[in-house]
Amino acid sequence: MALFEAILPVFLLLVMGVLLQRRRFPFDGFWQGVDKLVYWCLFPALLFSKTSVIDFSNPMLGRYGLVLVSALLVTAAIIMLLARFLHVPNPTATSMLQASVRFNTFITLALAERVYGAEGLVYAALGAAVLIPSVNVFLVVTMVSMHGQRQQSLLKLISKELLKNPLIMAIVLGLGLNAMGLTPIPIASDMAQMLAQATLPLVLLAVGAGVSLTTIRAVGATFWVSAFGRFLIFPGVVLVMCGWLGISGLPAYVALLFGIVPTATSAYALAKQLGGDADRMAAFITLQTAMSLVTVPLSIALAHRLLG
Repeated sequence: MALFEAILPVFLLLVMGVLLQRRRFPFDGFWQGVDKLVYWCLFPALLFSKTSVIDFSNPMLGRYGLVLVSALLVTAAIIMLLARFLHVPNPTATSMLQASVRFNTFITLALAERVYGAEGLVYAALGAAVLIPSVNVFLVVTMVSMHGQRQQSLLKLISKELLKNPLIMAIVLGLGLNAMGLTPIPIASDMAQMLAQATLPLVLLAVGAGVSLTTIRAVGATFWVSAFGRFLIFPGVVLVMCGWLGISGLPAYVALLFGIVPTATSAYALAKQLGGDADRMAAFITLQTAMSLVTVPLSIALAHRLLG
C-alpha cells in the first residue's frame, strides 16, 4: 500500500496535465511553451546537476552501464525479428523499434526520486547518461540503414542528432567537468540545483498535456509487439543481467524503471525526420502512456516482491 501511495502522485500529475490541456488552461499554446522550457532548460539543468556529482570511483558503474546497454540491444534484436516475421514495412518496423527501446526519461527520473529518494535519482541520472546517447546513436544508424537515406553521411547525421540534443549536451558537460574535478561550480551548480528542483512536477504536467487521444487508430499487432518489447523484454533482460552481474537493491530497482516506463515522446520527431511511420508512432506513444498508469505500479510492486 505504501508503494502505491508513493507512485500515485506521479500519475495523478499526468492525469492533471491531460485535464488542463483538455480545458485549454491556462490558455492555448501554453503547454507547448512548457515543453520547450523543460526540454531546453529545466531538464538539462537536472541532468547536469546529477551527473556532475556522480562518484566515478564506484566499481559498479561499468556493470550498471552493461545491464542497460544489453537490454537495449537484446530488445532491439527480438523486436526486429518479430517485425520481419509479421512482414511489416521498414517505416513501421523502425517505429516499433523506437517504441520498444526508447524510454520516457522524464517519467523515469520522477519515479526514481518519488519512490527511491535522492539516491535513486542519482542512479536514474547515471542510467540516463548511459542510455540517452546509446539509444540515439543506435536508432539513427538503424533507421538510416533501413530507410536507405544517404543524402548525408551517417557520421554527419549522428553528430547532428547528438549535438542538437540538449539532454546529451548537459550529460556530456556534467560528466566532463566532474571527471576533471571542476565541480561543483560556485553559483552555476547552485542555479542548476534550483532549476532541477522545479523540473519534475512541471515535466509530469507537460507529459500529460501532450497525450493526444486523436492519434489513436487501429494499430493492430504492431502496437502489441512494441508494448511487449517495452514492458516485458527490456525489463526482463535487466533482471537477468542484474542477477548475472550481482547487482541488487536500489541500483537494480532503478535500472528496472528504464524498462517499465512508456516510450519517449521524442520518438515522433525522429520518425518524421528519418522516414519512420510517424502517425503510428504517435499512437504508440499515447497508448503506452495510458497503459503505464496501470503497468508501472504493478511492475514496481512485482519487482519488490521478486527482488526482496
